[in-house]
Amino acid sequence: MKFRACKVRISDPDTGKDEWEVLLTNLNRQEFPLPRMKKLYHLRWGIESSFRKLKYDLGCIQFHSKQDNFIEMEIYAHMIMFNTVSQINAQAYVPQRHCKYTYIINFKMSCRIIHKQYNYSSTDTTFLKILRRISRYTVPVRPGRKDKRYIKVKAPVCLLYRVA
Repeated sequence: MKFRACKVRISDPDTGKDEWEVLLTNLNRQEFPLPRMKKLYHLRWGIESSFRKLKYDLGCIQFHSKQDNFIEMEIYAHMIMFNTVSQINAQAYVPQRHCKYTYIINFKMSCRIIHKQYNYSSTDTTFLKILRRISRYTVPVRPGRKDKRYIKVKAPVCLLYRVA
């Protein structure tokens, strides 16, 4: 397998420090020079943050089946729920306080609130109540923050108790 290593300098606007990222790719050098690779690397962060929300906030790490078809069905269900929560969050009011940071809706809490209300009938009044509840849970946006992630590997949940 042939690949090339691209070393890209990324400057942090908050701290002013330069960091280096090494990208491994099998893309053609003429079609994808280093500046274009840097743009592609920057574009992928929105996708990465969406997958992080999908995996951890919606619980798409631990599946309820071992069969591929059912796991695929669960992934589609999580994607539908992700799109639903994202659309509802876009309609919610986010109160901006006169503080250091801007605030956004806490995605995990909105997932829980919407999940609890998902089976009930959706009238305009219940929808407005959901929007008001969601807007209570906000988190500050802190650019340039880095935390170490501790990920534990989880096995599929055995559901043999449903057979009996």
